[in-house]
Amino acid sequence: MQPTTVVSGQAWRRWVAVAAVVVVLCSVPIVLSLRPAPAATTADPQTLRDRMVASAGQAFQGYAQSSGLLPLPPLPNLTEITRPLSSRTEMRVWYAGPDSWRVDVIDGATERDTYQYQDSQFIWDFGDNRLTQVVGEQPVRLPRPADLVPPELVRRLLKLSAGDRLVPVEGKRVAGIPAAGLRVLPAGPDTTIDHVDVWADPSTGLPLQAEVTAKGGERPVFTTRFFSVTMTAPAARTVTPPSLDDVQVTDAPDLLGQISRRRRGGDLPATLGGEQRNTAVEGLTSAASYGDGLAQFVVITLPGRFGDQAFDRIGTYGADVHLDGGHGVVLGTGLLTILAVSTDRVYLVAGFVQPAVLRRVAADLARSAR
Repeated sequence: MQPTTVVSGQAWRRWVAVAAVVVVLCSVPIVLSLRPAPAATTADPQTLRDRMVASAGQAFQGYAQSSGLLPLPPLPNLTEITRPLSSRTEMRVWYAGPDSWRVDVIDGATERDTYQYQDSQFIWDFGDNRLTQVVGEQPVRLPRPADLVPPELVRRLLKLSAGDRLVPVEGKRVAGIPAAGLRVLPAGPDTTIDHVDVWADPSTGLPLQAEVTAKGGERPVFTTRFFSVTMTAPAARTVTPPSLDDVQVTDAPDLLGQISRRRRGGDLPATLGGEQRNTAVEGLTSAASYGDGLAQFVVITLPGRFGDQAFDRIGTYGADVHLDGGHGVVLGTGLLTILAVSTDRVYLVAGFVQPAVLRRVAADLARSAR
């Protein structure tokens, strides 16, 4: 072994010092997250809820992740809905206001960016270098990854659960911010959700993290949270969509939009499974929601091959539902329940409801078809 010289010894000590600094710097976020949140993060649940619901005007930018553990099969033309519920989604977010924001979904070496710009949405597929402009108001649409950003998801959940019980939960640090928390306990017996825990910045009300736990579960089956966030408005150029020569323009960006444009007949009854249909959208009779609060479910009429493919896929994994005048299959994941019914057409039903509810819905749909 060669003897250590004075120079090599000094170099070794310098590298040790550098390594120590790196270790300390890298451990800071972990230490901050483990520090108990100060008492100031305790807030009255109703007051905190109201601040979160009213936080749409708070500008921010950051990095968030959602993680779903639901065992969902990929459904034809609906993969963008099922994938986030059964895997991890990484999102970079820039939010100036309800009409000016951008969400980048990072997927390996590529990404898909959604911009809300003036009165249109723009979707840029980085891999295909394709820009799609969605024109006009979208009164109904399929969920998108941008809906999983903590503030957007939490505000939607809180509005749905307006009549449910709220209790405080212990504060915690989220993305370095001392956050106050509350728990939503659904009042109705038909939902599969046991509770929803949410945390927010108590001063601005900006939601920072949400966890959804199913009945009988010991840990959340869906989580979304910020890993870094600042309460600052993004630069205007950041939330401005790219200028490309080739722009596809559409008013039906997803399967539901295409269905609503094709079908105009009266399809769905006023009552299903003992639940009343919610306020209908003018001109759209092929999709509707039923029920109240977190126990709502959505019914979509799927045309032609879309319906046949979805029914076959769900039938591969789901359980048969015996119907008089039709066929049904129901797939329960512990949280989200999916039903497909085939009569003279195919109906797709989904919601955070007990399978027994959707079995009643299946019987009503078959009876309506007859």
